[in-house]
This record gives sequence, structure tokens and C-alpha cells, in this order.
Amino acid sequence: MNDIDRRTVIAGGTAAAVMALLRSAYADAIAATVPARARGAPAAGSQRAFAGNQTVTPLVPGRLYRVGCVVRAERLTWLPQDLDGYEPLNCYVLTDAHNLVFADMGAPIMLPAVQAAVDMLAGERKVWLSFSRNEADCIGNLGYLLGTCQGPTLLFGGAGGILEWINDPHVDMLEVRDFLGRIPIVESRNDSSREIGEIRLRWMDARLKQMLMTQWAYESGTGCLFTSEAFGFRHLATADSPVVIDRARDLPPVATVAREIAQRANWMREAQYPDYLRKFEQFFRDNDVRMLAPVHGCVIRGRDAVAAHVMLLRDAMRAASALPDTERLRYA
Repeated sequence: MNDIDRRTVIAGGTAAAVMALLRSAYADAIAATVPARARGAPAAGSQRAFAGNQTVTPLVPGRLYRVGCVVRAERLTWLPQDLDGYEPLNCYVLTDAHNLVFADMGAPIMLPAVQAAVDMLAGERKVWLSFSRNEADCIGNLGYLLGTCQGPTLLFGGAGGILEWINDPHVDMLEVRDFLGRIPIVESRNDSSREIGEIRLRWMDARLKQMLMTQWAYESGTGCLFTSEAFGFRHLATADSPVVIDRARDLPPVATVAREIAQRANWMREAQYPDYLRKFEQFFRDNDVRMLAPVHGCVIRGRDAVAAHVMLLRDAMRAASALPDTERLRYA
């Protein structure tokens, strides 16, 4: 199987669903590195393991952490088939003295890193769970966190059904059936905001998305914008390359980014969306975004780096409209 492009084999399903199916097969290989990760040390990639480098990375020490792993790009159906290298899979944790907020909860394959984050950071803090859309790369560890964290609260923006994600082996079935009466749910609708201790969150409709009900969240204290799948076009050359980009140079070509974003947001090809582009540009004029935090791809940190990547994505969104709709051409 080493010589077969796995994206060709699994093109009929989503990558996150495949991760969920394969999680048990690779659990032993991944679990072997948990003690090192719990101390904050990166775990080396493995020929056998589906995911490597399960880590908790400080982005703003004491306030914001990236939690995730690294997988081979060839395993992901949302990427072009000829893209080599590695892809970070991410979720994020915001903390203050008394609170811990998960901004997305990651694909199930990230469970060892999520476990390490809870062990390292939760302590006596109250746990809050927020998610951007109802897909496994954002919500795959919801059941684990609801079943293991003490007194969690769900921040729910109306972004799709959630109950199917609670059937997790760490959660007793009786607790699943009593979920709606047991877990507090607090609204986090678009254009609403909430102060959770020193954490100041605001939710809005995503300015680039594939799934209709997708939210972005902005935390003003750190200047971090949690972008779901948007801005996920920066990848890794090697499994242990840095997952944070803080420079405004050496950007990928516009055409490459256009092709990649249209691979996932296939509605963009042969389409015109001037209002969509206008709202995207206006958001970044109105907000002081100092960090971009996607659920896959590298984290982008610093005003200059953010500005350069915003301009690149804007140009790529325009270029994507000129790409041929391969599905339409197939039946033309």
C-alpha cells in the first residue's frame, strides 16, 4: 500500500470520517508516546502510526495553546492529490485563572494531544466547549471531553446537530441519553459575544466556508481568529517542521491556493460572489486580527503575516471563480 495514493482509495468519503474509523487500529502506536507529550515534548513521527507529533504548543503563554498532531498530506481527501508533505490538524485552548475554553475539539485521531491538554491545563478550571461546524475535524473529541471533564458547558451557536458525536467509549450510554438534561448549553449565536473570565469571545458567520452553518470566533485579548477550515493552506515540508508561521514572505502562489480551497469549497468554481468577497475584506479592515488559527494547516501569527495571508486568500478566492467545474464538465 505504500506506493498507492491513499486519497484515490478513500476519495468517496471525508478524511475525518476515515480518521474516526482508523483510530482504534492506530491507538496502540499513538498511545505509546503519550507520556512524552504530557510533559510538552513533541513525539517523533512513526512509520506505523497514522498520526505523529501529538503536541500542546503555547501560542500566547498562559492564554492560548494549539493542540494537535501531524498527518501525511496524501491521506486527506480535502487536499489536491499531487500535494506532498504533511498537514497539521489542530484545535485550540484558551485559558485564564479559572476557565478553559476549547475552540473546536479536533478530529478523533488527535485524542492523545487532547488528553494531554486536559491533563496539563484543566486542573480546577471550568471547561467550556465551542465548535465552528458539525464535522469530525472540529467536533470529533466532543464525547471524550463531555465524558471526562468535570462540569463542562457547551457553547452552541446552532451549527448543526451534535448528539451523534457523543457516542464515545469514554461516555456511559445512560449519560448520553440524558445529555440534554445533564450538560449546560449556552448560546453562542452569530454576532453575539461573551466574556468568560478574562476570555472575550465573539462569534460570527464564517467569511469562507463549505458547510452552510460554519462560525468563526474572535478572541480580542489574544487577537486570535479561529477560522475553522479557512486559511488552512499552509502545510509542512517535514513531520517535525514548525506548525507556526510568523513571516509574510515565501508565500505559496495564488493559483496553488485557489486550486486547494476550491478542492474543499467546490461551489467557488465558475461562480461569481462579489458580496462574499466584500464581506471577507471588510471583516479584516474592521478587526485587529493578530493570529489565524485554522483546524488544519499551520497557525499564522503576527500582524504582518496575517495581513499577507489575508491578501493571498482574497486573491485566491477571486482566482477560484475562474477554475473549471470538473463535476459539470463530466456530464456536459
